[in-house]
Amino acid sequence: MNGVITHYMGRSYTGQGVKNFYKEIIQEANKVYFFKGPTTYRLTEIFKEIGYNAVRRGKNMEWFYDPMHEDLLEGLYINETKTLYLQADTVDPIYYGAGHEWVPYYEAYNDRKLHDIGPIVKEKQITNDVWLSKGLQALSRAKKIHDEWELLIQGAINWDGINTLLEERTKKSIGNIQLQKNPKVTHRLMGSLTPLGAKDTLESISKNLKNRLYIKGLPGSGKSSFMKNFGEEAKLHGLDVRYIWCGLDANSVDGIVIPELQLCVVDATSPHVYEPERNGDEIIDFFPHINQTMLNEDKIVEVRNEYASEMELAQDYLCTYSGESKMIKMLYDSAIEEEKWRELQEKMLETIR
Repeated sequence: MNGVITHYMGRSYTGQGVKNFYKEIIQEANKVYFFKGPTTYRLTEIFKEIGYNAVRRGKNMEWFYDPMHEDLLEGLYINETKTLYLQADTVDPIYYGAGHEWVPYYEAYNDRKLHDIGPIVKEKQITNDVWLSKGLQALSRAKKIHDEWELLIQGAINWDGINTLLEERTKKSIGNIQLQKNPKVTHRLMGSLTPLGAKDTLESISKNLKNRLYIKGLPGSGKSSFMKNFGEEAKLHGLDVRYIWCGLDANSVDGIVIPELQLCVVDATSPHVYEPERNGDEIIDFFPHINQTMLNEDKIVEVRNEYASEMELAQDYLCTYSGESKMIKMLYDSAIEEEKWRELQEKMLETIR
């Protein structure tokens, strides 16, 4: 029987900068292979070969994507063996000789070709760093505007009603369950802004869960706090919790998964709108607890349009950044010596346990 692949974003581009949870995943893992070398498309081939081989052996795993490049893998994690294969510039091995291993692939490149393309790559990279900086600055401005949007709504919220809704929902979903163990808490990213707009992987994350609870509300109505509190209550009952963090606001969650309940709770409002489509799907409706007669609709429309404008600008900058990054990867990949690359792939396939 084949294993199951669950897809996540490896990083997200937020109003507070670029975010990932690789350090946390490294702590979960027993074995980590750190791939070090030029930025490349070709590692995705190796990761997918490892992944498909492991799946055929019945292993479940998680695949982590670079949101700037469709189908480009930054890493994969085999759940049963707790083995992580990772290319990430922001983390390095810590426990040499105790589960952490370098996998340098510089020798797979032709030195002469690298020397020839070097000046072009340097020029493109310097320019591209500017596009990324502009994109992150636009996202930071958008976050501040979104905070203003939330403040316009929070005064109209019946917080007692939201708290009662939380109490009712936790009683219904968790009940009297009490597991005699320390709960395990993990963190993942579901979505990010991409060159094609906001994208997420909820379909993959939730496909094998029996129940999906979709929260419907307005910005600032407490959806993230509701899910965090739901997760805290689940932990008190000994249940494992996976927090799925927001791809645009580094301090908010877009969802939680309670594996032992086969349950997830997710924010199902823009930019990730979801509706019930199968048995086990329910809506948690915040709107009865929002007094919309207290809202300044004209001001909200104004702020919402400002936010959309900054998000569009951020997407444009990141689209340019993605295109230039693609060219840099292609230049580096043109210097690969195929025989040496095949040797690397074969060596890594032997690490599957």
